[in-house]
Order: sequence, then structure tokens, then C-alpha cells
Amino acid sequence: MTAPFALVAFDIDGTLLDSGKRPLPGTLRAFEAMRAAGTRIMLASGRPIPGLHALADRLGLGDDLIFAGLNGSVVVDQATGETLAEHPLETGLAASLIRAGRDHGVTLMLPHRAELVVESRENPQVDHEARGNDLVVRVVEDLTDPGIDPTKVLFSAPRPQLEEVEAELRARYAGQMELAYSSPIYMEATAAGVDKSTAIRDFCAAHGISPEQTAAFGDNGNDVTMLAAAGLGVAMGNGIPEAKAAADVVTTSHDDEGIARVLSQHYDFPVELVH
Repeated sequence: MTAPFALVAFDIDGTLLDSGKRPLPGTLRAFEAMRAAGTRIMLASGRPIPGLHALADRLGLGDDLIFAGLNGSVVVDQATGETLAEHPLETGLAASLIRAGRDHGVTLMLPHRAELVVESRENPQVDHEARGNDLVVRVVEDLTDPGIDPTKVLFSAPRPQLEEVEAELRARYAGQMELAYSSPIYMEATAAGVDKSTAIRDFCAAHGISPEQTAAFGDNGNDVTMLAAAGLGVAMGNGIPEAKAAADVVTTSHDDEGIARVLSQHYDFPVELVH
């Protein structure tokens, strides 16, 4: 039997995980059913690849996942270790973005492979980000010359402060980079044209399939393009209005088996729905 989808991609916080930061029972049954049908499962996140590995291990999500890290900047096949795609920021542009962030006093971080590169670890958010994503903190004197090709610039500050930075960056560098919010205190810059939808297209190109053969679930601003690009885009009931507008379907919340309610219509597995 042909699988309903060749790939199903999931955002993590607010989508794959409930408010207690765990996948619901119906979601785990959906994973089993997708694997049985031959569907590949993608975790699409702003997290770096080591953080996705650690999350999958901690939650027992399997060892055959596709990891789309740093908002689609890096795509790795967990089963083979193969990097399917990597999209770094242009070095001079990354330096300009960092200088702009400095001018606004935000905390700046460069997640890169197994490291979190920073100028200072004074802000507790630095160690929090490193611990949560299994990264080693490396402090450098000048983040505009970090000795790497950055794949993402992470800005951390209260939302009003980030919005000031966003306005400046969009005015000065429109079309040269992508900006997305992954939480109220995180704004992320990636290379132009690179976002979670890129990860879906990279996977499809590597496997000779159409994006129409994919589905995606999300709830936040950095999920919007992914929901629009997939053959079936599903926004969670707890999602922001922009995510719901981009989706083909709006399901119930991440606390109410929103994933299982949709996938049980395409795969054969039992769902005990929350009421």
C-alpha cells in the first residue's frame, strides 16, 4: 500500500510537544503508523542538530528521523548521518546583522554544529540555550569574526526590543536574509530564501519526490512557510493567526491530540481523544 505521505514534518514546541513538553499518546501512535507505512518523519526546528538529537533520544522518538535544524538551514538524516543540505549566511551579512544587534543591546548567539559561539556568557540565556541543545559554549572576542560560516544568528531579548531590531534589519537588508520568531524572546536570522519550507524542498529534491507528497504541522511564525509549502499544511489550534491562515487545515491544540486527530484520517491507528 502506498503511504499517504512520503514525509511528515513537525515543529516541536507548541506542536509536537504538549504544555508539559511531552508528545501525547496519540502522537506516538501516529509515529508508529507512519513508520509502518514507510513515511519519513522530520523534526523541523530552530534548534541546532545536536539539540534535535538530544531531544529525540530523551523522548524516545526513534533513530530514523530527518532533522531540519536552525530553521531549515541544515538538514540531516539521523539514520545515515548524511547532511542533505546546509545553507550558511553570507559572512559579511552575518557580521552586519550582529553589529545591528549589538547597537540595540540584545544578546547574540551563533549556534554552529556542536558549539554555541558568543562574546559573553553573562546572560543566563546563553547557558540555558547551550544546555537545552547539547552545545558547548565558545566565547570569542568579536562575534563578527567567529572563525566559522554562521548558519543562523540568534537574537535574544524581550519582544519589544526584538521588534526594534527587526524593523531596522528589514529596512536595511530586505531580501538578503530571513527573519522569524521562534519564541517571545528569540528572533532568528537565516540566509535569504532559507526557512523550514526549504528543508521540505531539500528532502524532496534528495529523494526525487514532490512537496505535494508531504504534510507539515506547526503553530508559530517560523512555521508559516512550511505550512504553505507542504501538500497538507496543518496549524495547531493553539497556533498564531498567521500560521492558521497559511494552513490547509486547523486542528485542535497540542494539548488535545491535534496531531493524532488529523493523521488518524490518513493512517490506521487508534486514538483516545481528549475531551
